[in-house]
Amino acid sequence: MREALGTETIDDRDPLFVEAGVERVGDGIHARPELAPGAEYEVVVACAGKGRVRLSIGGEPTGRGVRCDGVPTTRRASGSRQAMEIDATGEAGAAGMVGWRVSKVKK
Repeated sequence: MREALGTETIDDRDPLFVEAGVERVGDGIHARPELAPGAEYEVVVACAGKGRVRLSIGGEPTGRGVRCDGVPTTRRASGSRQAMEIDATGEAGAAGMVGWRVSKVKK
């Protein structure tokens, strides 16, 4: 999961790193990172296990969601005055781990 999310070499001192986490698919992701208005961010979500999770970033569903095959899904997002919503919920029969990473995009 760390390799899929690109967190194996990141530490808290990296100026581009915002936050990352891993949850059980059954618990889902319900993250609300505070992002600077006007800045660009990369949101990476990966799931390992079986099935698929429904994913929305900033309140927008990402279409077919994320398959639990370890392949990351990446989206760009802009910061605003409100916290960014990242939500993932397992579909029926899904199991495993789901993780996310949020990083600033280098200008």
